[in-house]
Amino acid sequence: MNSSVQSKRNRKSVLLFTLFTSAVAVLFALVNRGFMLTPVINHLIFGIIFGLITGSVEIYILEKRLRRMKFSVAVLIRSLLYILVFAVILFAILLVNFNIHDNTAFQENVKRYGNLTNFLESKEFYIMLGVCVIMIFFINFIRQINRLMGQNVLLNYVMGKYQLPLEEDLIFMFLDLKSSTTIAERIGLEKNHEFLNDFFYDMTDPILECKGRIYQYVGDEIVITWHMKDGISYLNCIKCFFEIRKKIRGKKELYIQKYDVFPEFKAGLHCGKVITGEIGDIKKDIVYHGDTVNTAARIQTECNVYNKTLLISNVLLDKLDISGKYKTESMGNIMLRGKVKVLELFSIEENNH
Repeated sequence: MNSSVQSKRNRKSVLLFTLFTSAVAVLFALVNRGFMLTPVINHLIFGIIFGLITGSVEIYILEKRLRRMKFSVAVLIRSLLYILVFAVILFAILLVNFNIHDNTAFQENVKRYGNLTNFLESKEFYIMLGVCVIMIFFINFIRQINRLMGQNVLLNYVMGKYQLPLEEDLIFMFLDLKSSTTIAERIGLEKNHEFLNDFFYDMTDPILECKGRIYQYVGDEIVITWHMKDGISYLNCIKCFFEIRKKIRGKKELYIQKYDVFPEFKAGLHCGKVITGEIGDIKKDIVYHGDTVNTAARIQTECNVYNKTLLISNVLLDKLDISGKYKTESMGNIMLRGKVKVLELFSIEENNH
């Protein structure tokens, strides 16, 4: 993945952490002490430092190292670590304030405690700790649920965006692993699960770089979507496939060493109108309905027929300005299974110059 894109995404995540913790810290100061400048400043400093440290640890360390752990274990480890960070930062801020002799506002406020030890044993300290624990749990729980549900799905659900069916113009890519049955038989079911997990994990950054959204995983297949504008811009919907291939090929030796197999894949691209909406009762989901989805899936299956790795419909190709950036070859007008009209398909390859 382009390092600048990844760095930008990481910095944005850390910033969101920091803004949230700072806002909660200041709000706590206002509720607990009113509009007193010293407590507000101290809480703001705490929120900024806490957010920067925990956000950085989460984004740059924990996300990768804890991704295979159980949900409950990952939340527990994160929470314990962040409580430790909370205690260290709070202790440092209190220690500094207790030792500033001309800090009269702070001294007057804590005079009733007498010293730092008494404060750490006070009810107020445990209230602060309790608020922090709740805040930490909330952050971790929301992040884990959001990762489980997918990009922006939780936000869209809360905002009620898809409570009523919505018609959208979207681009779909169905990307499927080649020889998946053979691989599963060769390395075993448990090892195959790890193999697929690594495969899907490694393609995530290229998908995000190309503005794609992961809709769902179906066995050894992943479905990626774009809003029309995002997918057409910079040829993101095509670029995504080749960026994934580049990323996976760059890890070929690691896959061979770990699994004795290397993931190769094929994909189909199509676009059109779909109905997007919530469905289900005891298990709700946001789904896409329409012929566009079925057609994209059918196009992917044609890759085997024509021995191609990427096929695209003329409907989508007509919206893209290839201009020599990629090589195209017409497969002719094809009657896809379940369709009543023929569709011209094209193969896409990179220009090696």
